[in-house]
Amino acid sequence: MYRRSHCRSRWDCRLPRRLLVTGRTIDEHNTRLDAVFQRIQDYGFRVRLEKCSFLQTQIKYLGFVINAQGRRPDPDKVKAIQKMPTPKDVSQLRAFLGLINFYGNFVKDLHNLRAPLDALTRKDAVYTWTPECQSSFDKIKAILNSDLLLTHYDPSLPIIVAADASNCGIGATLSHRFPNGSEKVVYHASRCLTPAQKNYSQIEKEALALIFAVQKFHRFVHGRHFTLKTDHKPLVAIFGNKKGIPVYSANRLQRWATMLLNYDFAIEYVNTKDFGQVDALSRLIASHSSAPEDYVIANVDVDVTAEFIENCRQLPVSTETIRTATKDDHVIKKVIDYTKSGKWPKIDRKSPLWHYYN
Repeated sequence: MYRRSHCRSRWDCRLPRRLLVTGRTIDEHNTRLDAVFQRIQDYGFRVRLEKCSFLQTQIKYLGFVINAQGRRPDPDKVKAIQKMPTPKDVSQLRAFLGLINFYGNFVKDLHNLRAPLDALTRKDAVYTWTPECQSSFDKIKAILNSDLLLTHYDPSLPIIVAADASNCGIGATLSHRFPNGSEKVVYHASRCLTPAQKNYSQIEKEALALIFAVQKFHRFVHGRHFTLKTDHKPLVAIFGNKKGIPVYSANRLQRWATMLLNYDFAIEYVNTKDFGQVDALSRLIASHSSAPEDYVIANVDVDVTAEFIENCRQLPVSTETIRTATKDDHVIKKVIDYTKSGKWPKIDRKSPLWHYYN
């Protein structure tokens, strides 16, 4: 049943044979449910009544327990992990790591906790189960058995992206700020630094953490305004200067600053003592195999000016900005009017309308 082209609403989620319809009120839920059933009928499908559940305030769905407050791991799935015995070989260990990785977004220091276990999966590593491995194994089980909760992503709420760096790792969080002023985490992310990145200056490590965070949460923040938090004050001047990138910045920082031009954000300095959530995330990451980088940093030989121009061409705009600009453009307005009426006058080649007419 699942086709990406059929996903035209943000309130019904679909995977093969499973549909989840949400609503803030009973009336809204029922209206949306009717629309989904109509779509099912339009495409010639049917659903079995005995497999449907209606008006649920909490459900188990795809390995999670979901309610109005957020989502947490399904206790039944966690119980299965709790019952897993100590891995006897690499195959059993990889099976365990695969299960816990599914809930990686809930555990802020998972990379650090699983480091001794990851070491055993490396090529040519001798499988020796040490007390450190057992400790890591037990801690991961204990954390998954605790009360883990991530709030739902809500496009209507302000977005906060925070990032921090230590000497060996970087961490990031995506959070929402609620009307009462509280902040709740939507996602955690972290990774270790490569050997080359460990040689960066502290300001470059902190900047790298911001780049990692923004790229990691790209699908949530691109085209939307958000707040970017850092506990490294010099970056506020470098990344927050709307008049241009300071010429005294190092080349690497200049390149990263141009990358951030793709995003609409306000950067905010936060004192380190108030930055515990992300700070702990980065500092708890120990030495382990590096995860592949999920962002691209421009080659050091790339001309900064050329990259700056290219990034400027890709600056995101909101639909409201496009709508307002369209109304103010007399040429586009005529194109819309002629297209809606279906009656185009004879257009001269020199007319600005010729491009649209032809």
